[in-house]
Amino acid sequence: MIWIKRILQPGCANMLRCKRHLRVLIHPSSEASDPIMTSRKILSVAICVIVSLVILAIGTRYLLPHWIFATLHSLQLHAAVACSLVMLFALALHRTIVSMLLLAGSLALAGHAVIMGRDYTGMAKENDANAPTFRLLSFNILKENEKNGEAIARMIANSGADVVNIMEAEPLEAHLSLLGSSYPYHIGCGVLTAGCDQLMLSKTPLERGTIRSLSTLFSDRFILAETEIRGHKVNIAGIHTTKPYFDEFQTVELVQATLAMEKVQGPLVLSGDFNASSLAPNIRSFFTWTGLRSASYEPPTWPVSLGKFGLPIDHVYVRAPLKIRSISTLPSAYGSNHAGLMAELVISNQ
Repeated sequence: MIWIKRILQPGCANMLRCKRHLRVLIHPSSEASDPIMTSRKILSVAICVIVSLVILAIGTRYLLPHWIFATLHSLQLHAAVACSLVMLFALALHRTIVSMLLLAGSLALAGHAVIMGRDYTGMAKENDANAPTFRLLSFNILKENEKNGEAIARMIANSGADVVNIMEAEPLEAHLSLLGSSYPYHIGCGVLTAGCDQLMLSKTPLERGTIRSLSTLFSDRFILAETEIRGHKVNIAGIHTTKPYFDEFQTVELVQATLAMEKVQGPLVLSGDFNASSLAPNIRSFFTWTGLRSASYEPPTWPVSLGKFGLPIDHVYVRAPLKIRSISTLPSAYGSNHAGLMAELVISNQ
């Protein structure tokens, strides 16, 4: 005990301070590292809390989907991958059972997103190799994109697409005559509606054309018509739905679109800006209601600044006997915040 008394500082005025000083002398390394370990634990716990909230929000899709979390449901793959990476960092900071469970949950959500992406697909098979095909171009060109209107019109005219669906078509209104040389038939921008928001262009006559509003938020954002391509009657539809965080309006619009296509017989293709990925619960219900199918891989279209890391919210959906042979983004966005899509579709006999 004499050596302990000698090493105690004279400033130890009370027993509590002396005991603390003695612990430092006996276990200096643990005390020195304690503030660092505390900050690592705090950061790890904070990450776990945030990730657990994200997982719970995404998980509502499996119990009771709600429009408040609709954006996260569309982003399930992106969000789950991000959570997985963040949880790896949290584990490096401080390893706990909770952090490992959260990592496992994040990976499970990511895996299920990949599986869901392959549930409702309608891709052409090898035995469709000789079936007739046609091309469809679908593009939200952005209504404020006036300066690129002529360039977009020239691109469309030279695209080789048989039919074209354009969303926010105002920049093309002054260039309809240019488009008319390649596409003599159209609905929208003065045909069946005075506005120029939704536009359908075709090289062949458009019959039984209708244009309608799907909700009270936006007018005339759904076009449906029939045309003949390669000797086959094909139903063409174009759509632009409301963003999913505007209450239940998007789901209402999908229901209205379903009712509009309910009596349509034969091949059907629907394209447009859905403002949601095919992972969204209401889009998956839409597949069930309509019998429409997507590509097995849908290229990201928004925002164009993120490239391959963006979100596929613009879609081309088909109903048998139509199938998708390929789908890709246009080489340029022409000033839009969306990438345009070019799809090659097969009129299958299978």
